[in-house]
Amino acid sequence: MLGSKWFFPFLMLVFMTLACAIPGLAQPGADIISTAAAQTVIAGLTQNVTATFTPGITPSLTPTFTPTLIYLTPRFPSETPSSTPLPGTQPATVEVSATPTFAPVEIRVTRPTHCRSGPGKAFEIVGSFLVGMKAEVIGRDPTGQYFYIPNPYVFTDYCWVSGKYAEFTRDPNTIPVVSTPPTPTGTGTAIPSIDYKIKGGGFQSCNGIFWMNIEITSLSALPFQSVQVQLQDADKGITRTLATDNFVAATGCDGLTVNDTISIQNSVLISSAKFDYNFKGSQMHATITVCTEDGLKGVCSIRKGTFNP
Repeated sequence: MLGSKWFFPFLMLVFMTLACAIPGLAQPGADIISTAAAQTVIAGLTQNVTATFTPGITPSLTPTFTPTLIYLTPRFPSETPSSTPLPGTQPATVEVSATPTFAPVEIRVTRPTHCRSGPGKAFEIVGSFLVGMKAEVIGRDPTGQYFYIPNPYVFTDYCWVSGKYAEFTRDPNTIPVVSTPPTPTGTGTAIPSIDYKIKGGGFQSCNGIFWMNIEITSLSALPFQSVQVQLQDADKGITRTLATDNFVAATGCDGLTVNDTISIQNSVLISSAKFDYNFKGSQMHATITVCTEDGLKGVCSIRKGTFNP
């Protein structure tokens, strides 16, 4: 019973003590406020640093890794991969065009000239180089008298032509000297394919026009395809020339005979060009050129004769 007697007075004392203490609660001091503010600022800075630093990693790494996009646009290899130039440089082959080039020397002749297997008359005739033809000169002999050219005909690939009647597009001294074949020990023989003989075929006239017929007999292995007849009146100095791919002969006013070719051992007549006066009794000089191809091409040969109609 004694405990109950003191319990209630003690409980009242406690409540009274608490009631007096509530109004006197101390307010937070300046140090506490400053500490809280500092903690707030530090927390804010910590958040700012974290927010600033985190995105900063992404942009700094992303540009650094961007160059891997070069694999999306690879360089196409050149035709010669071993010499592919580095990016931003010019290919080395561009400078090749700077190599100087020189124009070849070409040769022409003012008179028909034999083309031989070597530089000299001792060598075999393997072709003819006629007026109007031209060829690129490959070389010359040490004497500078013969020139090495592609053969205009099919007998050999190349031949030597004399420069006696030659004209050049550039200085022939600039042509390189080339080696020459040895001089044959035997005497050179004429090619039988260009051998033939001529003789007069008679004086002709028709309606005030006058001409001569000339007989050509072939001794060649190849047929003749074209001919040129030059007839000169030695007394008056008048010359007439006729060139044709056929062998045509007129006999008076009776008509024509036409032959396309002259084969070996055959003889045909060919008429000269016409004169408008009677040259009978005059001395006539004839120059006959026959060739193995049309247009006075191929292997050609010349014969001359004098006739007194």
